[in-house]
Amino acid sequence: MGLLLTAALIAAVTIPELRSELAGEGTEGTVTVSSCDAHTRTHYGTHRRSTELRFSCAGNWTAQRGESSYRNIEVDTSSRFEAGSKIPVVQVNDSFEQPRDRDPVDDAAILSLCLALLSAGAFCLLTGFGSRNGPTLATSWQRLPSPSVTGPVLAGLFALGVLAALVCAVAL
Repeated sequence: MGLLLTAALIAAVTIPELRSELAGEGTEGTVTVSSCDAHTRTHYGTHRRSTELRFSCAGNWTAQRGESSYRNIEVDTSSRFEAGSKIPVVQVNDSFEQPRDRDPVDDAAILSLCLALLSAGAFCLLTGFGSRNGPTLATSWQRLPSPSVTGPVLAGLFALGVLAALVCAVAL
């Protein structure tokens, strides 16, 4: 049940963001940069440490069609911009981000993993696998209702979810 709830929660958070990115929602405009500050974030892995350099640029934002403007907004960027530079920025709700940061591939990978979680959760609920003193995987597989149909469907959905997530994360 936990797998199903986790998948539903993650999907409920991810789907609106993915919809927004695919629909191209947001107001396009430009930021006239007044300053940029550098920030580093250290990532610790099992065998190595890596440091990511990010920049936070501040400036005034103006919509392309002249609808509105904001003063002193901040945008996270991957490179430093000189004062007076104009960079394209999209306003979505109350946040500002660069168009290339609105990549729907990451959200698609997350939703693909949700598909795998849903199929694993359905398998556990149907067979009792994963419960305390529950059956083994082989026994659970035999306990599936209509095992010649349900087994391949659940295994196929799980494999599809994992493979789609890998393709989205690695290849795209």
